Amino acid sequence: MKFTNILVPFDTSEHALRALEIAKGLAEEDPAIKLHVIDVMYVSEFPPAMGLDANPYESLPEPIIDPSTYDKLVENACAREKANMDKAIGSMLDGLPNDVTVIAVNEPSVVDGINGYARDHGCDLIVMGSRGLGVLRGMLGSVSYGVLRSAEIPVLVAKDAE
Repeated sequence: MKFTNILVPFDTSEHALRALEIAKGLAEEDPAIKLHVIDVMYVSEFPPAMGLDANPYESLPEPIIDPSTYDKLVENACAREKANMDKAIGSMLDGLPNDVTVIAVNEPSVVDGINGYARDHGCDLIVMGSRGLGVLRGMLGSVSYGVLRSAEIPVLVAKDAE
């Protein structure tokens, strides 16, 4: 099976950088392979200063900011996170002939955000890092464990280099 559209969830950690190295190696085999590097984050509709939990499943008072202000807040937060991603990636992807997308997206659930992005963009492989701690859930990390259990496409979990 040849992969043509690879998704790398990226949170700027060392294990995410290792996963990106592996995905880059796969992409280098064919310039037609597309690479998507995403960070899934959640921007609450409630400012942290309010002292309210940002749990969308609890009953909370009506938002105190209007939708256009919230959209601006999300846009700014995603732009800041993309700048952090670009800094962490550095020159790793320079010279890669492949089509590469680096983006931060706003979703309440990281696992659902990864799977939704993969589905919406026709990805056929997810390459993600692993923290390498404890028993199964801890060994994989709760996000990688959740993606492994729920993804509809193959998932390659990259262990940290020793």
